[in-house]
Amino acid sequence: MDDELERLINTLLDGEIRCYDCHTPLDIQANELERQSEHVYTTRYNCPGDGCSIEYDVQVEDEGLTLHFEANERGANRPDKPADMTQVSRKEPLQKKSHPVRKLTDASKELTNAFAILQHNHRRLQEAHETIEKEGFDQDTDFHLRVRADIHNYTASAYSFEEIVGKNVEPHIPSDGPIENAKNEFDEEHEVVKALRTYAQHHLALPSSFVHFFDGDEGEITITVPMDDLDDFRPGDPEASFDLIEGDHIDVVDRVNRHYEAAEKLVATMLKVAEEKYEEQIEEYREATRFPEMTKE
Repeated sequence: MDDELERLINTLLDGEIRCYDCHTPLDIQANELERQSEHVYTTRYNCPGDGCSIEYDVQVEDEGLTLHFEANERGANRPDKPADMTQVSRKEPLQKKSHPVRKLTDASKELTNAFAILQHNHRRLQEAHETIEKEGFDQDTDFHLRVRADIHNYTASAYSFEEIVGKNVEPHIPSDGPIENAKNEFDEEHEVVKALRTYAQHHLALPSSFVHFFDGDEGEITITVPMDDLDDFRPGDPEASFDLIEGDHIDVVDRVNRHYEAAEKLVATMLKVAEEKYEEQIEEYREATRFPEMTKE
């Protein structure tokens, strides 16, 4: 059998087959099967269970769209009896579970999902900023509370995004070249956002305020966190720091925008590099895991 069929058979049998008598898992491997005809593979297998002496006649048949496994106790008289054990599966879910680039595609999907949450929280904060730009910062208490919640939600989703990138994505996506450069830019912007999240985690809220900055004849209203109010800061992470901040206020809108843009660039770079490097394997995976369309008679 070829490598692909061997992989699919091993996936079919992985952890699913147990002795019908003692229920011990049967570790049957595809490379133990011998070809008996064009699509049929067989072997004998002794149950490894303590005190169990059953020997099975094992057969796997490649039926084109499906794989069919069955095993019967050797020597049993069973002219009209069903198989002792049987397992049938279409090939598409087996491909999805076992294909070499599955972890890469899963990581890409998890990356885009994490970024979508970051994007939602970024949009919420942008909408709050637009409100105070248009209407001024004389807003009610509920608005102020919502702004603080939006800042907290963004920093929390930023923390989750960074965790997912580091633990679930980077191990399966190339990390050198343009990705390394984009990751370094993101890490630099993430430092202050992570520090804001850490402060909010310890103090349950951030002391945000609205400030009107004037530069000549022009001014800008923005959402800030006064540095003097960030007392008793306990980072809990050597990479979380306010050291990059100059002046007595953290311009939250500016910092979040810079962080979001760096995250957006990192995601786009990771997906582009992965698609280019594994283009053929990814397309093969997509085709192999796509169920055929149902035809109308």
